[in-house]
Amino acid sequence: MRNHPSLSLIALAAALCAMPAGAQSVAPDGPGASRSRAPGSGPIEELTVEGRRGSMPTLDDTASTGSRLGLTLRELPASVAIVTQPQIQLYGARTALEAIESAVGMSGGVGVGSIPSYATRGFSGSDVTIMRDGIRQNTSSQSSRPLDSFLFDRIEILKGPASLLHGEGAIGGAVNYVSKEAGRERDGELLVNMGSYGHRRSAAGFGGPLGDALAYRIDVSASRADGFVDRNEERYDAAGGELRWRPSADTTVRFAFTGLRDRIESYYGTPVIYDAVIDADGNEAVRPASTSTDRLVNARIDPRTRRLNYNIEDNFSNATNTFTRVIVDHRLSDRWTMRNETYAATQRLDWRNVERNTWNPATELVDRGSFFLIYRRDLQVGNRIDFIRDADWGARRNRLLIGMLVDRNDQDRNSGQVYPRLPSPVSVPLTGFDPGLGPDAEAELTVNVVTRTAAVYLENALDITPRLTLVGGLRRDDIEIDRVSFVGDAPFTKSYGPTTGRLGMIYEASDRISVYVSHSRAAQPVSQLVSLTAAQDEFSLQKGRQHEAGVKASLLPGYGGELTVALFDIEKNDLLTSTFVDGERINSQIGAQVSQGIEVSFGTFLPSGWRLDANFARTWKAEYEEFNENLGTGVISRAGNTPANVPKTTAGFFASRSFGPWSVAGSVYHVGERQANTNNGIQLPAYTKIDASVTRRWDTLAVTLRGRNLTDELYAQSAGGGGLMWRLAEPRTWELGLRYEF
Repeated sequence: MRNHPSLSLIALAAALCAMPAGAQSVAPDGPGASRSRAPGSGPIEELTVEGRRGSMPTLDDTASTGSRLGLTLRELPASVAIVTQPQIQLYGARTALEAIESAVGMSGGVGVGSIPSYATRGFSGSDVTIMRDGIRQNTSSQSSRPLDSFLFDRIEILKGPASLLHGEGAIGGAVNYVSKEAGRERDGELLVNMGSYGHRRSAAGFGGPLGDALAYRIDVSASRADGFVDRNEERYDAAGGELRWRPSADTTVRFAFTGLRDRIESYYGTPVIYDAVIDADGNEAVRPASTSTDRLVNARIDPRTRRLNYNIEDNFSNATNTFTRVIVDHRLSDRWTMRNETYAATQRLDWRNVERNTWNPATELVDRGSFFLIYRRDLQVGNRIDFIRDADWGARRNRLLIGMLVDRNDQDRNSGQVYPRLPSPVSVPLTGFDPGLGPDAEAELTVNVVTRTAAVYLENALDITPRLTLVGGLRRDDIEIDRVSFVGDAPFTKSYGPTTGRLGMIYEASDRISVYVSHSRAAQPVSQLVSLTAAQDEFSLQKGRQHEAGVKASLLPGYGGELTVALFDIEKNDLLTSTFVDGERINSQIGAQVSQGIEVSFGTFLPSGWRLDANFARTWKAEYEEFNENLGTGVISRAGNTPANVPKTTAGFFASRSFGPWSVAGSVYHVGERQANTNNGIQLPAYTKIDASVTRRWDTLAVTLRGRNLTDELYAQSAGGGGLMWRLAEPRTWELGLRYEF
C-alpha cells in the first residue's frame, strides 16, 4: 500500500481520447455545479428580498457534501444546510465562521489563537470535518485557516457522520467550502468595507466566456484589521480562479486554483478572574485552579481586560496555503458519466506564541506559559474518480456511483522539539503590563509524517415506488501512516482499514412534503493522523453511528419558503480512556459519547414583502456516557458530563425587506450555556447577539451601513486553557460597505 497507483493521467488520457473532434459554443456548468445564482449575474435587488427566490437555497438544490449522485436536498435522507454567496452578503458575513453560524444548529469560535472550529449536534473540534471543494485535509491547521467568505459560491454543512463520502473523521458533521466557478454569463462585482477597530476589506470578482469553448472566473480579496484587543492585527489575502474548457459536447475540463495567506498577531483569550476555588471535597482555598477538579468562586471577566492581549510582543502566526485542481467531466454514454479530479494542496505555517495566560488569586497576577513553536511544510496530492450510471432498473429509476480515491499527504513538522517553554516575564499584572518576549528559540524540522489513503466507495439511489426511494452507500479506506524522526526517536508505522456507510429511505408523502429515516456510520482516529505516536499504536479507530429521522416540506403556494425538521441520535464509541487494574493505570478504548436532539429550520416570504428565516436546535442529551480522564497522577470519571464548548441550545432569526431603493435587515443569534472543560466546573454564559443593516441602492451600486453586537454584550465564543481563558467576541462595531456590479 505504500505506492498507490495514480489514476489521474490514465483517467485524463481516457477522457481526452474519448472526445469527439471540434469545440462547442458554450461553456456549460459541469455535473454537481451550483444551481444558485452567481453573485453579480443580475440586478442588485437579488441581494435584497423583494419576493425573489433565486438568492436563497431550496429543497430542489443539490449539495455534493451530502451525495455525489446529484440528489436534491428533497431526495436526500440526511440533513444538509446550504449558505449561498447571496445569503453571505445579505447577512454581512465577512468570514467563513460568521457565515456558518447562520446555519441551523451551528456554533463557532476561534481556538489556539487563530484557528476556527465548530460545534454541532453535541460534538465539536476534530469531530467536525472541514473540507475545501469536497477534499479533506487531515489537520486543522491545513483546512481551518481563517477564510474570507467572498471566494465561496456557497458553504455546505452535512450533519452527523460523513465518512461515506469524506473518509475517516466527521462523526459530528462536515463543513464544505465550495469555490465559485466559471459560468456562461459575463459579470463582475466590487466590494469595499471600512469599520470599527481598523477593519478594512476589499474584494473583486469577475468572469464570463472567452470565445466559444472557454469561460473563466477570477476572485481576489484583502482584509485588514487592528483587532479590538491590543496587538491583534490580522491580515488576510486570498485569490481564486477557474478556467473552464468545453472541447466537445460531452466533455468539460476545469482548471481551478486558490491561494490563501494570513498574517496574524494572535489573541488566545482573556483570563477568568476568581476569588478562590472549591475542590472535589467541598474545601475552599485561595490558589490557582486545578481545572480537572475545581469549581471557581465568583468567576468573571474584569471589564478592564476586555481589550488586553497577554501574548508576547514577538508573537506571530503566518500561513500560506494553495489548492489546485484539474476536473474532467465526460459523458461516456447515454447512461454513464465520469468525473476525474486531480488535486494538490500545499501548506506553509510558522508559529510563535505564548498560549496560556491564567489568573492566580494568591498573587493576583496573570501567570503565562506554554510557549509554542510550530513549523509546517506540507504537500497533499491525490486523485478521485467517479463513475455514475443513471438508468432504470426494471421499471424503477436507479442511480449508481462507483468511486475510487488515492491520496498522499507528506508533512514536515517540528513535533517533539525541545525548547524553553516560559516567556519573560512569566507573570504580569492584570493591567498595565509589559508583554515581554518569548524564549530565544526557533522552530526546527524534527519529524516527517506521510499519510497514504486508498479508498473505494459506492452510492446508490433506487426508486422502490414512485414515492419511496432507498438511498445507501458503502466505503472502504486503507490508511497507512509512516512517521520518521530526525531527532533519534524510533520510526512509527500504523495502518487502518475502516468500512463505513449510510442507509436511508425517503418517502414523498405529497408533492410538498417528504419524510425520511437513515442510519449512518463513521470512523475516527484517537488523534489526528499526523499526531499519532508509538504509544497509540495498539488502538483502533473510534466508531460513530447516527440514527436520524426528519421532515422536509415546501410551504403553501404564494408564500414560498420551506420547513425542515430533524431528530438525531448519535453515539461515538471506543474513546480512549484510562482505568486502574491491580494498581496500574491502563489506557483502553471503552469510552462513549452520546448526543440526542432536534433541529428545526424555517424560511418564508410574507405577502407584505418581508423575508423571514428562523432556526432552532436543542440537544437535550450531550454527554460522555463512559469516559475516564487521565490526570497524570490518577484518573477521574467524566461520565454524565457535557463535552467542552458544546451548546445544548442555539437559535437564529433573520428578517429583511425592501422599500423601493432602501432595504433593511436584522438578525438575532443565540447560543446557550456551554461547559468550559470536561470537569464541567466552569460554565461559559449564554449570549444573544443582535445585528442590523440598512442599504440604499442606485441601479448597480449599493451602500450599506451595518451594526454588529448592537447591545455591546460582553460574551465569550469559546474557552481554552482548561476553561480559565475565554476568547471574547467583538464589542459593538459599525461598518460602512459599498457593492458595485459591472
